[in-house]
Amino acid sequence: MRSLRGNDQSVVRALNRNALLNMLLHEAPLSRVQLRERSGLSGAAVTAVIAELIEDGLVEEQATGPSTGGRPPVLLTVNYGARAAVGFKLMERGLDAVLANLGGEVGNHVRCDLPDTRPETVVQTAAEVTARLLDGSGVPRERLVGLGMGLPGVIDTESGVCVHSSYLGWHGVPIAELLERATGVPTVIDNDVNAFAAAERLFGHGRQARHLAVVTVGRGIGSGLVANGRTYRGARGGAGELGHTVSERGGRACDCGKRGCLEAYASEPALVARAREAAPDLPLPDIHAVLAQRSDARIGALLTDAGERVGVALANLVNLFNPELIVIGGEGVRLGEPYFSALRRTLRENAFDGLADDLPVVVEPWGDEAWARGAASLAISRTFDLEVT
Repeated sequence: MRSLRGNDQSVVRALNRNALLNMLLHEAPLSRVQLRERSGLSGAAVTAVIAELIEDGLVEEQATGPSTGGRPPVLLTVNYGARAAVGFKLMERGLDAVLANLGGEVGNHVRCDLPDTRPETVVQTAAEVTARLLDGSGVPRERLVGLGMGLPGVIDTESGVCVHSSYLGWHGVPIAELLERATGVPTVIDNDVNAFAAAERLFGHGRQARHLAVVTVGRGIGSGLVANGRTYRGARGGAGELGHTVSERGGRACDCGKRGCLEAYASEPALVARAREAAPDLPLPDIHAVLAQRSDARIGALLTDAGERVGVALANLVNLFNPELIVIGGEGVRLGEPYFSALRRTLRENAFDGLADDLPVVVEPWGDEAWARGAASLAISRTFDLEVT
């Protein structure tokens, strides 16, 4: 972070503005006096910034609080409907998109198929869907704070480049720039699990957590890490590849080209493949069929084994990262028992002395728009959490 010069008033004001907005997001309603006490800013600075935010429509005076002897304080809150963001979850065969307000509430949701995942196809479709979302909700384009896109792969968020995505067949694609050019709206991209973590940090179970791990299970297994209230992406944007930690050295082949990865044992495609091997007499075309046979001892043992493998991986994550909360999401939440009971038991058995004793492990109910809502949170988070670099 660069040092702030005393005459760099625009940067100082932007930092103050976002600090107060972020405070109201997490703690509203608050009075101006409470904002001054919590932020350490002067009364004049708080008054000036709040006046600006009210004029912009981002903050509103909601009610009066109890009097402590003088005039009752006026309480302030965020006007979540003042702005909106579009979020995209990019998949191999489709695009999920939502229009969400600053509180993460989804006002419009569109899901469309993609004929292919060439960057030009994705950009054109995203631009068309953005127009559909705005037209369908009556939100003018100038009220958009930005677009967010979550996609699988290694993402350089600062440059807006998809460095590598084996799922999409992309290498070095400047997708954020292409989207901005097509839509005229500022765009931020990130790994899809980091996008999900952004939603949990802003609006979900992690609102009060400074150190948070979000784990997704489904076609793949990934994690998003929030350290000190900030997403941790690593040196090249590749942090969180939990599914490619080694579960069994020299074991089953993984789609990444390596052997023994956790995904090769505990992802949904891996479970289907392993179930067919373990129970060749059963019709098991997909994960739904596998789960329908969970009462079969062979399938039950397989689900337990997969849950234990993920539990060990999470114990390693806890030992290294020491989060205060783990949130599990993704299509894999439908795996149910005995998968999750084995996961929790093995996590606690293998975590270092006391680190998992009081650690909440929350399984987040899955919805079709959850990923796209997370992507919208990427753009929304820029409104509340300004980083000066």
